[in-house]
Amino acid sequence: MLDFDTRYRRWLRRFETHRLDGFLVTHPPNLSYLFNFTGSTGLACCLSEESYLIVDSRYIEQASSQCINCHPMLAEKSLEDALRAFLRSRDRFNGHKTRIGIEAKRVSYDFMLRIQSWETQIEWIPTRDLIEEIRMIKDTAETQIIEQAFQIAQHAYGRLVDKIRSGMQEIEVAGILEFELRKAGGEGPSFETIVASGPRSSLPHGSATAKRIESDELVLIDFGVKYHGYCSDLTRIYLSSNAKRPEIYQVVKEAQNKALSLIKPGVLSSEINAAARKVIGDQGYGDYFGHSTGHGLGLEVHELPTISAHRPREIREGMVFTVEPGIYLPRQYGVRLEDAVLVTNNGCRLLSDRDT
Repeated sequence: MLDFDTRYRRWLRRFETHRLDGFLVTHPPNLSYLFNFTGSTGLACCLSEESYLIVDSRYIEQASSQCINCHPMLAEKSLEDALRAFLRSRDRFNGHKTRIGIEAKRVSYDFMLRIQSWETQIEWIPTRDLIEEIRMIKDTAETQIIEQAFQIAQHAYGRLVDKIRSGMQEIEVAGILEFELRKAGGEGPSFETIVASGPRSSLPHGSATAKRIESDELVLIDFGVKYHGYCSDLTRIYLSSNAKRPEIYQVVKEAQNKALSLIKPGVLSSEINAAARKVIGDQGYGDYFGHSTGHGLGLEVHELPTISAHRPREIREGMVFTVEPGIYLPRQYGVRLEDAVLVTNNGCRLLSDRDT
């Protein structure tokens, strides 16, 4: 069972570090993480360690039945009008300036201008990743759900391999895979399924098209599934009947092996990234690996930590992230191998069965 109380208390303790009197949560995954609210829109305002979730009529029944750590409130007009009325209640501030944190990456400049124009005794404090840094460390219940999401994804891929044929359109293959993901127990894809064959596989995020798969082509398939709100993410290389593995496949495999061998608590994310890039660079393909080596997984398919040269972060036990080096030769083909790990107290554990 997910431990919402521990999450909530950990979040409240961060207020003191940032000298906050309260916080406004707007990002749906953060609303889900703290309050178990799975609707698409809502505003949660916390003051004096008590939180109120403002929703419209579409979600008030849902919020009342599923939410934890908050008091659901119905917005009679707009969410902003309800928030404004709530904040202007005189008994909440007693005439003192109140510092309320806001998710700087999650709100628009227009939204900030509007709430700053309200006649309230509030100083809005931009924060970055205050909730996301808590989400970065998964507990046992979360990792069990994520591992199940990978099992569902791998089962569905195995079913796809039995059905895929030369001559199929990429969009047909994507449709079969997404159907199999749901049949296996998934809630739906965690992102748009990527199926890119032949020369199109050099596009790292090449959306599936009506192109037909030739018998001598490799197919890059990047897919994932949501299970109890948590995401999996895998990339596999499928070889059509007459296709051969290109030389770069083994280079990417070695880069992934090297990155995996370094993962343990205390290592910097930038070191893992650099190790994978060195293998690829030493083989002369450094210019053809442009994206990060990995990213965190959880309620979002891309979250902290980022395994790249930017914002180096110490790897900690309980982190879950992908390791996905790739080489993309324009107008020829591309190879990416993507698996995911859970960081343990002395290393890491794969959450997926690797491509062989």
